[in-house]
Amino acid sequence: MRFDCTEEQDLLRETARNFVDQVCPPEQAKKWDDEHHYPPELVEGFAQLGWLGLALPESVGGGGGTAVELAIIGEELGRASLDVAQTYALTLMAALVVERHGTAEMRDELLPLIMAGRRRLSIGMSEPDAGSDIAALRTTAIRDGDSFVVNGQKTWCTGAGLPGTDILAYVRTSVGGKKHDGLSALLVDPSANGVELRKIPTLARHILGTYEVFLSDVRVSAGRLVGPLDGGWDVMLGGIDVERVLISGGYVGAAQATLDEALDHAKTRRQFGRPVGEFQALTHAFADLQTEIDAARLLVYRAAWLHSVGQPCGPEASMAKLTGSETYEAAARLGMQVCAGMGFSTESTMSFRWRESIVAPISGGTSQIQRNAIARSMGLRGY
Repeated sequence: MRFDCTEEQDLLRETARNFVDQVCPPEQAKKWDDEHHYPPELVEGFAQLGWLGLALPESVGGGGGTAVELAIIGEELGRASLDVAQTYALTLMAALVVERHGTAEMRDELLPLIMAGRRRLSIGMSEPDAGSDIAALRTTAIRDGDSFVVNGQKTWCTGAGLPGTDILAYVRTSVGGKKHDGLSALLVDPSANGVELRKIPTLARHILGTYEVFLSDVRVSAGRLVGPLDGGWDVMLGGIDVERVLISGGYVGAAQATLDEALDHAKTRRQFGRPVGEFQALTHAFADLQTEIDAARLLVYRAAWLHSVGQPCGPEASMAKLTGSETYEAAARLGMQVCAGMGFSTESTMSFRWRESIVAPISGGTSQIQRNAIARSMGLRGY
């Protein structure tokens, strides 16, 4: 495994860091979150830099980039906020599904618009009774002529209500056999008859917003089937490793920015005649946290490197996700303690970090699910 970056990767990191400083510094990200505002300039910036096509193959107009480049972008965007990193990651991950499994017509229609920032995708996977046990989903799609009739409910569909968004919905198209069988992926238009969206009030993640989606006799053309009929489980899992690598980069960037802010405060805030950061209780806490962040960063780039050279990286991606998410939460908790009353004020960026860090060990596969996956790689049942 290489620990150095190419000149191109160094330039990418510098570009990404400058982008965050100029377009979406933490104070701006917090403002967008407070106002529940989806900023078009953010996605336009991604498109202008070529990032929305970075991971797509050159044959479809993409950049042919690897998971290492995605981890770099994720880490730098995480310095702004986890939600900013998610704004980049979620559409890109769904676009990769379309590129790998969609029809030629679907790719020709969607991918150029996604890369231009004019179209986006939301993932409809979870349901009220199917979260970690996603194979238990109950939303049905029954074939009727040249279309499917879809009935059910999806929840936690991040960004589903934003303009120009289609929902990549996982549905049950047959029953019998294992519960993982009989699943399929469909592209659903949120404006279609029978689709109702409800925005879910949340503590944070307000830039994209997350939605419940109710589907009542919704007709979806059979041409919007993504991947093989009843083959949705493999479609769902096909990109999960690179998704975990990308968002884990976001956790690391957010954790580092949180620590840096707490450290700056500790160096200037004086109590008992000296900066609070000079007290050993805090110096050790900062040292421990920086060590944990660096360990999380190494796990992210190990998984990214393995993926980039075509090696399996499922357990490694789970380790990166587990460690990155829990480290971000730990960084925000320490940051709130260090900033004390100033952190408790909702005017502070630290309070914003704390709010959005809470969901990190939950969304995208809980910490417990990651531990199960790691345990299975060790020959243990894991659940």
